[in-house]
Amino acid sequence: MEAYSAARDLVSKGDYVFLDANENPFGTWNRYPDPLQIDPKTILAKIKGVEVANMVMGNGSDEILDLVYRVACNPQKDEALSLAPSYGMYYTLANLNDVKFNEVMLNEDFSFSTQRLLNAVTPNTKMIIICSPNNPTGIAYPTEQIIEVVKNFKGLVVVDEAYNDFSGVESCINYLKDYDNLVVIQTFSKAWGLASLRAGVGYMSKELAAMINKVKLPYNMDGFTQKSLVEKLQDVEGFKRTVKLLVSERDRFMANVATLPYIEKVFRSDANFFMIRTAKHKELQQYMINNGVILRSRHGMPMCDNCIRITVGTPEQNDLAFRLMQKFGK
Repeated sequence: MEAYSAARDLVSKGDYVFLDANENPFGTWNRYPDPLQIDPKTILAKIKGVEVANMVMGNGSDEILDLVYRVACNPQKDEALSLAPSYGMYYTLANLNDVKFNEVMLNEDFSFSTQRLLNAVTPNTKMIIICSPNNPTGIAYPTEQIIEVVKNFKGLVVVDEAYNDFSGVESCINYLKDYDNLVVIQTFSKAWGLASLRAGVGYMSKELAAMINKVKLPYNMDGFTQKSLVEKLQDVEGFKRTVKLLVSERDRFMANVATLPYIEKVFRSDANFFMIRTAKHKELQQYMINNGVILRSRHGMPMCDNCIRITVGTPEQNDLAFRLMQKFGK
């Protein structure tokens, strides 16, 4: 496939008179953005220790995953494999791309069996998707275990690290140089606090990145988002402080909730959320909604009966939620 030749492919910025792209010459945001997002990628390269050519940026990490599906899987023929319970978009994107989606159940403690996952591979399995830390369970899998899957599978292993910054677990990005079939997807929606901007990044082999850059829409990340990313990425220390606070609040919030008599279990978490189990999950969720606090029911997902997922907020928001949960129990 020939990539579309975008107007800004030749020169994306500089002191030029741009008369090539039929743009309006007046205004602040009147020019097309850099189709390859070189400025934010250059800063990320220094932070992550990855070359610019190993990156693909997109309109949220979901777009990156959708592009990987398109490049890796033939519709109505190839298959994708993942774990359950996990992030629902993996299944949705498989359906959108007409790819059969298979799942392997997690163990009772929400860990997974490497051998059972590999045993589920068929001749048509082209990609395995692993979310770590996993959503909704909050559990981060050992990096060595994920790399074991990468070693023993010929197709792509896509590791969704949306919540990795909260986990303290080594990122699989450190193994990109060793394995061409490894893809690591991260987002700016969680730890970086930029969910409204819709920005995600995929780290992968240069060959795969080049293929995806052919397939993606030429201006898939707007100029305002690129500029905002560049500004946000300058403040790494502020980012670290926020992550440290959220991890501390997670542990405090979880410890408080565990004292409530109607809570059957508070599951451990390596993310910025945690899951609880209570027979009163419906009543609790409705009570919290009535009092202005929204929690996410995960009841109905595999292994998540009677479960609610709680996102960690500010200290004040967490205190409010806990006080309401205390009142609900009385």
